[in-house]
Amino acid sequence: MAENRAALLVKLIVIDDAPPVVSDTPALVRLRSSPDIELEVFDTLPSGTEEIVERIAAAHTVLNVRASTRFDYEVLSRCGRLKHLALWGPNAGHVDLESAQRFGITVTNTPGIATESVAEHALALLLAIAHRVRQLDYRIHQGEWPRGMITQLHGKTLGILGAGRVGQQMAAISRGIGMNVIAWTLHPELYNPETTELEFVDLSTLLTQSDAISIHLRGSEETHHLIGSAELSQMKPSAFVINTSHGDLIDEQALEEALRDGALAGAGLDTFESEPLSSDSPLRTLPNALLSPHTASTTDAALASSLNMLVDNVLSFLDGDIRNKVDFEPAPRQR
Repeated sequence: MAENRAALLVKLIVIDDAPPVVSDTPALVRLRSSPDIELEVFDTLPSGTEEIVERIAAAHTVLNVRASTRFDYEVLSRCGRLKHLALWGPNAGHVDLESAQRFGITVTNTPGIATESVAEHALALLLAIAHRVRQLDYRIHQGEWPRGMITQLHGKTLGILGAGRVGQQMAAISRGIGMNVIAWTLHPELYNPETTELEFVDLSTLLTQSDAISIHLRGSEETHHLIGSAELSQMKPSAFVINTSHGDLIDEQALEEALRDGALAGAGLDTFESEPLSSDSPLRTLPNALLSPHTASTTDAALASSLNMLVDNVLSFLDGDIRNKVDFEPAPRQR
C-alpha cells in the first residue's frame, strides 16, 4: 500500500450487491486482504435516499453494483467523507456527475469489458424471439409438431439506438447474419463518417423502416422513456424490440400494451424499469415477451474482467492513480 494511505484505515462500502455479483469473488478477496481497508458489503438494495446516505455516510469509497441506486444531489451533498464512487459497468446515468464534480467526488466505471457478451445476448434475444424458440420448444414438449411460426432475419433491417461500443458490435454481428443496419444516436456529430460503419438516420426514420430495433444507450434524463407509445406506434406491427441497455429507456406500460394488442410482434428484454421484475408484472404473462434477468454482461469471462477492473479502479485511486474516470460533460439536448 502507498504511504499516503498506510496510516489510516480506509472505509469501503459495497452498497447494493443484490442479487450478488461481487460477494465471494476473487476480486473482492483482493480488497478484503488489504490490512489498510475496512470493507463492508450490503447484500440488499437500499430503499431510498435516507438508507443510501445511512449506508455510505462514513465511506471514503463506495462500490456501486446496481443502477437502481441513485446518487443525486441530495445523496452526494450529505456524504462529506465520500471521495470515490466506483461503478460496476459502463453506465453512469444514475449519478449526478455535476454534483459529484462539485463535491470533489471522483466517479469511475468499467467500460468496454462486456461489449461482446452484451451484443451477443442482444442478438440471442432477437433470434430467439424472431424464431419463436420458446413457444416451439413448449409446444413440442406438449406433444405437438407446430409449423410456419418463425421470422427470417436475413435481409431485414435492424435499427440500432446508440452508437457506442456495444451498438457498433451489435451492428457488426447482425450484418454477419445478413441484416441491413441503420442507426440513431443523440450526438451523431461525434462520429466521423469516414471511419464509422454506421448509416445514421433520424429517430422517426429508424422506427418506421426497421424490422427490429436494438437499444444500446446510456440511461439519462435525455433518454428516459425514449421509446413510448408514440414511438411504438410508428413501428411495423411485425417488428421486434430488444433492450439490453437500461430499463427506463422504454415506457414499460406502453410496451406491454403494444405487445398485448398486436401492435408489435415481440420484445426481448434483459433490463426493466424496476428490478428484479415484480412477480405481478404483465410482461410475465405475455408469450411474445422474452425475458432475461439483467444478465447480458455476466458471462464468466466478462464478469471476472469487469470485477477485476472495478477493484483495480479502487486500489489505483487509493494510490493516487485515477483510472477510468467519468467526467461531467454538459451537452446540448437533442432528439
